[in-house]
Amino acid sequence: MDRTRTTATPAGTWSEHLVVEGRSYASTLRFTANGRAMILAGPRPGSVGAGYWHSTGPDTFTFRIVELEFDADGVLTGWVDIDQAAVLHGDTFTCHGVSHVYDAQDRLLATVHAEGTSTRA
Repeated sequence: MDRTRTTATPAGTWSEHLVVEGRSYASTLRFTANGRAMILAGPRPGSVGAGYWHSTGPDTFTFRIVELEFDADGVLTGWVDIDQAAVLHGDTFTCHGVSHVYDAQDRLLATVHAEGTSTRA
């Protein structure tokens, strides 16, 4: 009998339900097999992001993404440094961590706790 355990991977596209400081958001995330992490459709209209993910165990990983925020005219209004630890449960994962919110001049505006539940799309 083969007792080799394969490491679960978040590679693929995910629909995320995110809660930040009690407010709910929906977003779409994508993780590539080579460690890239992206926000395809952000929690706020027009926001996008990119970063990386790393496996930390058989069913765990971390990801870090910089999310860019724009106004209706496409002008950068700020950015968010997202740092999350995640646990895979088959075709879902849960995550939690801290995000640092900056304005367009790179001034720290807030540090917030965020947690999410995502399902493979």
